[in-house]
Amino acid sequence: MEFNWRSPVVTRVAILTATIFSFALFARSDSSLSLPLTIGLLIAIVFQVGHLVQLVEKTNTDITSFLDAIRFDDLSSSFKTESNDPTVQKLHKELNEALAKLRTTRTERDSEYQFFKNIVQHVGIGILTFKKDGSIQIINSAAKRLLRITKADRIEELRGVSEPLVEVFLKLKTGGRELVRIKTGDESVLLSIFAIELTLRGDELKLISMSNIQSELEEKEMEAWQNLVRVRSE
Repeated sequence: MEFNWRSPVVTRVAILTATIFSFALFARSDSSLSLPLTIGLLIAIVFQVGHLVQLVEKTNTDITSFLDAIRFDDLSSSFKTESNDPTVQKLHKELNEALAKLRTTRTERDSEYQFFKNIVQHVGIGILTFKKDGSIQIINSAAKRLLRITKADRIEELRGVSEPLVEVFLKLKTGGRELVRIKTGDESVLLSIFAIELTLRGDELKLISMSNIQSELEEKEMEAWQNLVRVRSE
């Protein structure tokens, strides 16, 4: 922020400096008026110092409020720009502009998140992400269909579907792949599980992708039988 010579702060500091100089001058004087003038100047110094302290504290309070708004992700606040001090006006204007840019950035970020979340929800492969504490962040429609569930908030809730499946989710590291057979109702399916560990906004996450390869396996078995029968017939 550039220095503004017209700011009332400069005027107050100049008056305070002149008052302190006059106080020192009259304090050394032997005149009969020196005592009351000295006391009056001392009161004026205290008064002006008090006003400067209030101004500094007000600025510090504004900056603290701005930082708190960022820390607690509360960008709805704003600062009044009506002030007799051009420096305060400019500070409040710049803080409001910063908050407006942060609000725009958050809106764009939320829109992108919803866009990619909708894509994840509609892909054919089952997608599941959960934190280190077991809380599920995303479980798409394909994963719900594979596991025959409608909702799950924690990874432990999936033990009702398959204990071995949850253990695989927990133990797999980045790049790990494993086949797990689960039984959902009267149907038995073979799931191919793949895991990736990542960090997002300071949180450790694990992304699980799963696909049903039962039909592919049955097709290969059928093809193997057909090849075997063909060889024997020859």
